[in-house]
Amino acid sequence: MAPNHTSRDGSGAGERGRTFRPIETKTTSPLKRKAPTELEMHAKPYGIKSNVNVELGVSTEDIYEDMLQRQGNFVGPQIYNAEAHYLPYRRYLVDWMSDVGEQNHLHNTTIHVAILFMDKIFADPKVKRDKWQLLATACITVAAKYEEAEEHCPIIPDLLKMTKLAGEGSKANVTPLAFRDGEVEVLKHLNWTLRATPALHVVGYYLSKGVVFVDDTWQGRDLIEKIPRYVKKYADFFCNLTMQEYSFQKYLPSQLAAAILMASREALSVAPRWRPEMTALTGYEESEISPIFDHVWKYYGEQFPDRQDPRSISPRGVNQAV
Repeated sequence: MAPNHTSRDGSGAGERGRTFRPIETKTTSPLKRKAPTELEMHAKPYGIKSNVNVELGVSTEDIYEDMLQRQGNFVGPQIYNAEAHYLPYRRYLVDWMSDVGEQNHLHNTTIHVAILFMDKIFADPKVKRDKWQLLATACITVAAKYEEAEEHCPIIPDLLKMTKLAGEGSKANVTPLAFRDGEVEVLKHLNWTLRATPALHVVGYYLSKGVVFVDDTWQGRDLIEKIPRYVKKYADFFCNLTMQEYSFQKYLPSQLAAAILMASREALSVAPRWRPEMTALTGYEESEISPIFDHVWKYYGEQFPDRQDPRSISPRGVNQAV
């Protein structure tokens, strides 16, 4: 996505009114992590004033477990294909989909899910380039219907005009009925599997539990009240930044989300950059995440070369930095 650093976020952490219990799996993969208990969280999170489980009326730990079980459905080392034919055009497609999402006031998480849909579909060389715009738009509407409240979903005739698929000057002149066929094509390509887990979803869960702690320091001083909010801004920014670049899809979302938290703490000079409570929360040791953090940090530097040392930026300047 384009580096719009003030984009909205949703945690994707619940279905209102009931506790989510995922289907049991026999998988013994080490990537199936357990949510931490209070005993494992040695230091108290800073800035967390309420219990998200009580607020939402769900067990977010169960939802997190389900995300971990399904996280490899759309991204990860087994799916990653650096030779996919559409990759030279992917950055343009991602930016275009992001712009359409913003114009339709969709949540950032919805666009991230739509991009995962697009990546999975366009990886198939049988998908012809002349259908990319139609299918990318259909990915947005299918994601919106799954992720958003019904009243927030785009109105199809208006969307077709906005995306130049219909209306004055359109070469395609797609009707709403024909667009519905495009949505069905998206669903068939995805085998009707719509529960995608971008890193942004996982980051939302981590943030709800607290990723700054009372005995952390900021630039060698005690924390101030705004720090958790600025950590979230950086985390949103790094999620958008890494979604732009396909090479980050070699990592599982929980791995990338953990690296994004490390990068967010590092960018704000919150010390230490990793700690046992973060391992308890994410399931990853610092040594496991450091190579992915290095990738994120290097890409950040490449995209923003004028920022010699982002870690020197104080929270007062985050709006210019992220």
